[in-house]
Amino acid sequence: MSQLELPFLETNRICLHQIFETLEQEFDLKKNSQQVFVDLGAGNGQVIIFSALNYGLKSFGIEIDLTLVEEAKRSIKLLKKLNKNNKEFLRKIKIIQGDFYKQNLGNYDFIYIYSLPTMQKFLRHIFQTVKNGTVIISHMYPFKDFKECLELV
Repeated sequence: MSQLELPFLETNRICLHQIFETLEQEFDLKKNSQQVFVDLGAGNGQVIIFSALNYGLKSFGIEIDLTLVEEAKRSIKLLKKLNKNNKEFLRKIKIIQGDFYKQNLGNYDFIYIYSLPTMQKFLRHIFQTVKNGTVIISHMYPFKDFKECLELV
């Protein structure tokens, strides 16, 4: 299965609030800090926009589908126009077209992925590049082979 054949699955806002509250309470996420967040398979950019606007984090997205990257960039540009007060936070967002399987993830404090169970066997090599202490968030489908997992119900 090609990566472009994978469905775009959007994270709902209620889950985003729950995820970030848990990161803040359990994993030392600090608002407006120098911590760095990345969304692997960022889709339309809603998770990185949420991260930057609500938590002031430098937020990166990696998405292979150019159409979704362009949609995310349009959304960010529109938000900058409409919401002058949040321009500083919106500058913290960057989305690139790329294959996250080929990325070095050593610069990130928080890594978010909405992966299907069928993708997980391909992800293990990615996590070998993370720095010690990085928090990996897998939405909907917990990683089977990891010893330390916190599952939100």
